[in-house]
Amino acid sequence: MTFSPSSTSPSSPDFARKSIRVCGVVQGVGFRPFVYRLATEESLAGLIGNDTDGVIIELEGPAARIQAFLARLTAERPPLARIDSVTIGDLAPTGETGFRIVASEVLGRVSTGIPADAATCADCLRELLDPADRRYRYPFLNCTNCGPRFTITRRIPYDRPQTSMAKFPMCPECQAEYDDPLNRRFHAQPNACWRCGPHVWLESPDGSPIDSADPVADTIERLLRGEIMAIKGIGGFHLSVDATSEDAVTRLRQRKHRYGKPLAIMVRDLSAARSLCDLSSAEEALLQTPAHPIVLAHARSHNGIAPAVAPGIPWLGIFLPYAPLQHLLFADSRVKALIMTSANLSEEPIAIDNDEARTRLAGIADAFLMHDREILQRCDDSVTAFVDGLPQILRRARGFVPLAVSLPVEAPPLLAVGGHLKNVFALARGKFAYQSQHIGDLENATSLEFFEESLRHLMHTFEIEPHTVVHDLHPGYLSTSWAKQWADDRGLRLIGVQHHHAHIAACMAEHSLAGPVIGLALDGTGYGTDGRIWGGEVLVCSLDKFERFAHLDYVPMPGGDAAVREPWRMAFGHLVAAGFSEDEARELVGATELEARVMRRMMERQINAPLTSSLGRLFDAAAAVILHRRKVDYEAQAAIELEGIAFDEPDRLRRMDYVPELFAPDTESNGSLSLKLGYLWRTIGDDLHRGVPKARIAAQFHAGVAEGFIGAAANAREKTGLSQVVMSGGCMHNRRLTRLLRAGLEEEGFKVFLQSRVSPGDGGLSYGQAAIAASVLYSEGTP
Repeated sequence: MTFSPSSTSPSSPDFARKSIRVCGVVQGVGFRPFVYRLATEESLAGLIGNDTDGVIIELEGPAARIQAFLARLTAERPPLARIDSVTIGDLAPTGETGFRIVASEVLGRVSTGIPADAATCADCLRELLDPADRRYRYPFLNCTNCGPRFTITRRIPYDRPQTSMAKFPMCPECQAEYDDPLNRRFHAQPNACWRCGPHVWLESPDGSPIDSADPVADTIERLLRGEIMAIKGIGGFHLSVDATSEDAVTRLRQRKHRYGKPLAIMVRDLSAARSLCDLSSAEEALLQTPAHPIVLAHARSHNGIAPAVAPGIPWLGIFLPYAPLQHLLFADSRVKALIMTSANLSEEPIAIDNDEARTRLAGIADAFLMHDREILQRCDDSVTAFVDGLPQILRRARGFVPLAVSLPVEAPPLLAVGGHLKNVFALARGKFAYQSQHIGDLENATSLEFFEESLRHLMHTFEIEPHTVVHDLHPGYLSTSWAKQWADDRGLRLIGVQHHHAHIAACMAEHSLAGPVIGLALDGTGYGTDGRIWGGEVLVCSLDKFERFAHLDYVPMPGGDAAVREPWRMAFGHLVAAGFSEDEARELVGATELEARVMRRMMERQINAPLTSSLGRLFDAAAAVILHRRKVDYEAQAAIELEGIAFDEPDRLRRMDYVPELFAPDTESNGSLSLKLGYLWRTIGDDLHRGVPKARIAAQFHAGVAEGFIGAAANAREKTGLSQVVMSGGCMHNRRLTRLLRAGLEEEGFKVFLQSRVSPGDGGLSYGQAAIAASVLYSEGTP
C-alpha cells in the first residue's frame, strides 16, 4: 500500500526515519498486522519484520506522527502480545512511500519469546457456530488472537515451517487470508479449514477405526451413555466422562488408579460455571483470560456434580473450553459438565502422540477421538486459585508457558533443574528465566524422559547452552543426581541451592527485592543444611545467602516417607515428642498396640525416623488426630481436608493455647529459635475430649499456627530491623493459613509479599534457584 503525499517533505526538519526494535512476546500474536494497520492509519512509510530478537520496525514520516505511532504501539497492542522493551534509533530518510511486511530473518541467538497457547477468541467462536460460515464446526479454526502456539512450535522465528502445521499446505482461501495484512488471520501460522487442515476421527481401543459421519456428535453420545473417552486436545489427550454420572466418574478413577485426588470439570460457559460454584468477579475474570486455566473455587451445594469428583473438600476445579473441539462438545445442550483430566495413569506424563495414546490408554478409554495435528510439546492444563484476594498459580503449564519471567540480576546461560515433586526446570539468560511446563514428580524413567525431552526443546528453541547447572541440596532427588551427571559430562559448573532459600528467592525475584528480608518458607519437605528435613522456617534472606532464624521444633517421622503416606505415623511422632504417653498417643491416632510399639521403638532407636521441622507434616498430623485421616491417596490430601472442614468457621483465634511457643536456641537448633508445640497438642487433645466441633478445632489450629509464625517474624524484626516479609512454599496454597498470616503480619506493620506469576510451591523452585545462581555469579563477576 502507498500513502498520499505528506505535506511535510523528506528534507524538512520535522520529517524523520526511525528504527524501532520491539522485544517480548511479539511473534504469533498478530503484532505485524497490528503495526501495519497502525502505520497505515498514521500515514507512515516503512517496514516490519520478525527476527530472533523480536520485531524490527522502520518508520518514515512526520515526527509528530511517529510519536503518535509510538504512543499507540504499547497502549493498543494485541491482547496476546507482551512488550518487554522498545529501542529507538535514527535513520536517514529514504523517501519511501509505502509500508510493507518483510520476510522473517534469523539473526544470531534467540531472545524473543514463543507465545503461549491461547483460548478460542470470540470471533472464532462465532464462526465455529455459524452455519453460514465456511469453518462452521471446524475443530481447528484459529486466528492471530487465539489457538495453539507453544505446543506446535519447533523453534523461533515463529513461522509455519517451524510448526507442526508445516505438513498442511493452505488452500487458496486460507492462503489469501494468511497473506492479507488487514485480515485477522494474517500470518496466523495454524490457519486451516475443512479443505486443507487437520481432521478428527474415532477409534476403538484396539486401534481400529470406528465408522462415523460426525465423530464429535458420536463422542457426545458415548459420553452421555457413560463411556470414558480419550480426546486429543492442544497439549495432550484428556480422559473425559460425564461429570454428573457417579458411575462414570468412579469407573474412571478405578481405571486411571486415581482414587481420591480431585478431578477437573469443564463447563460450557461462565453461566454454567456460576451454577456449580460461588464465583467472585476476580475468579470469573481469571476463568476468561486467554490462558483459560483451571480455577479452584468454592462449590455450591446440590450442584448436580457427582460426589466422586472432589470427595471430602468444598472446592471444585473448573475451567472453560479453550479449543474449538471442546466448544463443539458443549454445543449439544444435553452436555452439562465433563471431567477433563490428563490422559495417563496416575502420576505419569500426559499422553500426546496417537501411537503413545493407543498403547498407554487402551486399558482406560472406551474409545478415542483422534486428530492428526502433531503435538510437539506435552502441556497439562494450568491450575490457579485466588488466595487472599490474589491470583496464585498452583500448576504453571498451558497458557503460561513458555512466557519469560524477569530476573532481578542478569544471568549468564544457566539451567536450574528444580526439585523432585511437581518438577519444573528453568533456563535463564540475561534478564529472563524461561520455566518449563509442569513436568510432575520425578519418580520414574517416563517422567525423566519428559524432563529431558522438554529441556532439549527449550534449549533448541531459545538457543541457550547452559554454562552453569543449579540444583537442590537433597542428595536423594533424581533432579540432583541428574544435574550432577549432566554437568559432569559437559564440564559445567554446579551450584547447589538450599530448598527453602530457593522458595523465598523466587518470591523476592518476582518482586525485584534484593533483600535482606524475613522469609517464611512453609512446606512439606526440604533438605536442610544440617541434613534434616526442614519445612517450617523463618529465614533472613538475601538473594545470594540466608540465615535460619527460627523453625518449628524438630519431631521424628516414624517410617520416613511412609509417614507422608500415612499421617497417623506423623501424628504419633508429634504427640510423643509433645510429652503424650504411648497409650495417649495411640488412642488419639487410632493405632493398634503393635503399631504404637513399633513406632516407639523406631523413634527411640532412631531407625528410619528422621527429624523434621515441616509445617506440612504438622498439618498432616493434625488431620490424623482431628479427622482420623490415617492414609492419603494424594499429596497434601490431609491438609486440604483440614482446611476444608474449617471453611465456614471464623478466622479469629479464641485460645492462645493453640499458639506454638518460641524458645531460645538450644544445641539441637544450631543457634536458631524453635517453635515448641506441646501446648498446642494438649489443647487439641483436650478439645476433642470435650466434644468441641472438629471444624472449630481445625480453624483454631490454623489460627494458632499463623500466630506462632507472626510472633517469630516480630522477633526477627526486633533482632534485624527488617520489616519486609516474603512468604513462599507449598503451604501458601492453603487459603486460610495465608489469609491469617498476611492479615496478622500487616497488623504488626510488616510489608508482605506473595507470589502470582510463579507457583509458591515446588513448581517455583527452579525460578528461585536461577535467581540465586544469577546473584552469586554476578557477585563473582562471571559474565
